Amino acid sequence: MNTTRLYILATVFCGSSLYAAPNYPAFSWDTVPVYLHFGCNTRMTEEQIERTARLSNFICLEKAHGTKSDRDHPERVAGEDALRIKKANPNAKVLMYWNTLIAWPFTSYNRNFAESHDADWTLRDMKTGELLYKIDRGSFKVSQYNLLNPEVRDWWVETAGGAVGEFGFDGLFMDAVSQSKRPLWLKQGWGLDKEDELDAATIDLMKRTKDLMGPDKMLIYNGFRAHAAKADGGAAAGTEFLPYTDGAQIEHFDGLSSTSKEDIVLYWKMAEEAAKAGKIVLYKAWPDHDINWLNEEFMAKSAAEKEAIAREKLTYPLACYLIGAQENSYFCYGWGYGIDDGQLVDYPEYGKKLGAPKGPAISRGWKFKREFKHAIVAVDLETREGRIQWLEK
Repeated sequence: MNTTRLYILATVFCGSSLYAAPNYPAFSWDTVPVYLHFGCNTRMTEEQIERTARLSNFICLEKAHGTKSDRDHPERVAGEDALRIKKANPNAKVLMYWNTLIAWPFTSYNRNFAESHDADWTLRDMKTGELLYKIDRGSFKVSQYNLLNPEVRDWWVETAGGAVGEFGFDGLFMDAVSQSKRPLWLKQGWGLDKEDELDAATIDLMKRTKDLMGPDKMLIYNGFRAHAAKADGGAAAGTEFLPYTDGAQIEHFDGLSSTSKEDIVLYWKMAEEAAKAGKIVLYKAWPDHDINWLNEEFMAKSAAEKEAIAREKLTYPLACYLIGAQENSYFCYGWGYGIDDGQLVDYPEYGKKLGAPKGPAISRGWKFKREFKHAIVAVDLETREGRIQWLEK
């Protein structure tokens, strides 16, 4: 890579957003802008509510939230906890989780989905007519919506969009927008020629759900995907949905399926383009490539051990985020999606003064540097080293 300048929008020099819509969370460079994304299978404790409200003004409550507190209607628990968070932090915006394709059977809306709807409401094998489950573990089976059925999309919009309003959420987190186009499902369920139709179906969901929720609600989707293996080094996956929403999540920022240095640079570029359009970008970062909820050895450690590792590993992913952060970019960090998976850890770095960027990030090869009002950030993507010099304690 030649010496280049990673151009950052001029708006990053301002303390407030030029583009922020009235429904956006209030964005500030004063400290690291933190986004929290977790589920709790019980009603949150007062301490968890207080900590959530203190750490962030932007939160999403995951799909299985409240399932042990109210097995029949866990969505009510999620709605109550959302209102409790907003009471503790009147500036907080809380999103409701909903999956684009997968009929997760946690809420009352999706319980026994395949059994309670006609066959053409679920994704099925084109040859046999058998259900194509996302998960099939004996008694735990998870079916998938037939997004090409207009009746399913009508139900999806009315159910998800209606629940946002009923329970007082500030918008919808629309997960897995591109999973329907996985080669496995195209080959077995939809047909290899159905990619464009599936994109059109997803966009239809987005447009109508936005209309139903109204202008004061957000629609954020997952997600951006870097494809560094492309011959031209281009980034594309997920950006096609951006015009119909308020923003997107980078779920695998230097983790899981996106671990190369090229991927990180491509995500920075994707986030920059999103910022030009006035959109929110959520960076979901991980302690390291193999430190996540899928690592049985790591997950077997005590809570204190896992927290210590996450604290030790924070600097590099946080520095990578700061190199590419734009107005309305948020940092999310932990090793999973549960409330105990590191997101409610009170990392000291979150409380330090940051301040707005002084200018664009400068690169030399795979080394990047960027200055903020109260911090100097450096990253070497080849050696996976990061440094943050906090100028004020």
